[in-house]
Amino acid sequence: MKRLISATLWLLWLAAPNWAQIRNVTINTESEEGKLLQQAGEESDSAKKIGLLEQFLAKFGSHDAAGYVHLQLQAACLAASQFDKSIEHGLEAQKKAPDDLEIAHLLVKGGEGKGDAQQLVALVDGTHALALKAKAVPKPSDADEVETWKRSVEFATQVDQYNEHALYGAALKQTAPQGKVLLLDALRKYFPGGQFDKTLDAQYVVAYQQLGQNDKMAEAAEAALVGDPNNEAYLYLAGESYVDPSKGKIAQAEGNARKILETLPGKAKPANMSDDDWNKYKNNYLGLARSLLGRSLANQGKFAPAHKELLVAAAALKGNNEALAPPTRRRPTSC
Repeated sequence: MKRLISATLWLLWLAAPNWAQIRNVTINTESEEGKLLQQAGEESDSAKKIGLLEQFLAKFGSHDAAGYVHLQLQAACLAASQFDKSIEHGLEAQKKAPDDLEIAHLLVKGGEGKGDAQQLVALVDGTHALALKAKAVPKPSDADEVETWKRSVEFATQVDQYNEHALYGAALKQTAPQGKVLLLDALRKYFPGGQFDKTLDAQYVVAYQQLGQNDKMAEAAEAALVGDPNNEAYLYLAGESYVDPSKGKIAQAEGNARKILETLPGKAKPANMSDDDWNKYKNNYLGLARSLLGRSLANQGKFAPAHKELLVAAAALKGNNEALAPPTRRRPTSC
């Protein structure tokens, strides 16, 4: 009889002995199943190793070692970028050890690699809960158990930090606005005030603009202005929402327009932008600000100054069909 424990998982097992049930496998290496597992353990070729482990499950799926094999396949398929298979085996392993934080962590890595926003959020949800549970375990009174407790808490902390990075990285890569919003919402839910929190509103602005959800886009722009109060894009988008008389914020729309006109001309050119592009960018937003200001004044009954501003805006934006489109149809523009 021989106990088979993956060397790569040994340290983690020591750090969290409550996970041992799926790794602490005893099997007769003289039996057919034992020989197959031993052969897989000694195989250096990744594809062949995966094949041998899958062969074990096909033949001995009800064996006590099946959970351990699913765990091995989860890690092997993840390393081979076979993300669907890694997640499939991880979920099977998790059935055997639902509190195993390493299995949950590898599931998040698989979801991250696959790129499905909804699935990644669901996997982070479970992993975050397990990490919080592990971090909440009180320090043991037995001095012999303190070091193990420290390692367990440290690992849980690292796993949750990875969860946060995984959600943020996926949000940056996500091209579908619905998926981006889902990922950003998860970041705000699980990591309020986290290291990426101040950058999320800018991403919300773009996502809601793409979705055509004007009210939510304006709310995100307002929130983004807290950290970047002179940002002409956010001032303009929020101002476009305020200019609607029914919202009772026309004075704020006027204020946003005037702030763009006051601050943008004096801004320094970004290093990554040519002089020509910078001038076009400034002229575009100055024209939009004049348009916003003119409409704000008109909605307050100040028709003479409104007419003057709108004439200047029309001249500045002449031929710029993109700038003259409704806000929800414009491509996000920033420097």
